[in-house]
Amino acid sequence: MATRKYTKKQKPSDKNIAEQLEDAFLAGLGALSNAQKAGEKTFDSLVKQGEQFRKKTTKRTESLIDNVQDAIREMSDDAQSRATGLLDQVRDKSNLRKLQSAFDTRVADAMDRLNVPSKNDMDKINRKLNKIVRMLDEKPKKAAVKKARPAKKVARKAPAKKASRKRVSKKKVSKTVKKAA
Repeated sequence: MATRKYTKKQKPSDKNIAEQLEDAFLAGLGALSNAQKAGEKTFDSLVKQGEQFRKKTTKRTESLIDNVQDAIREMSDDAQSRATGLLDQVRDKSNLRKLQSAFDTRVADAMDRLNVPSKNDMDKINRKLNKIVRMLDEKPKKAAVKKARPAKKVARKAPAKKASRKRVSKKKVSKTVKKAA
């Protein structure tokens, strides 16, 4: 059996504190030196890894872009073929007539609900206004003829109607419209 030699452990008080601080400082400098050497190597390896990562991601991104473009082309072709089919259906005259009549009916119903006069209503109003304007044109002439010849009655033809229209103020038209109604 080997015998052990018992040595006294040095106590911190045995070593000088200044020596301990110097040893710690030198150990820190050594660690810094090792870190610098390892840091340069680590930095270079990280740069290489970054370049490899960029190449991989660029390839993947380009691949994804190509896939998306292909999908868009397929959807575009599909949509175009559907639109062509719909246009063919709309161009069919019987379907177009049905569509037009349905549209006309709905528009007419909406206009009726909004109390917007139709073309027929406007034509009726115009005919009535023309009649009123003619009546207004004839009244002053009849009054002038009656005053000029109060006693004699002579069979005379009515003067020919003029094609031109006089401008009538809104007040006169509204009064005559009220009377006619």
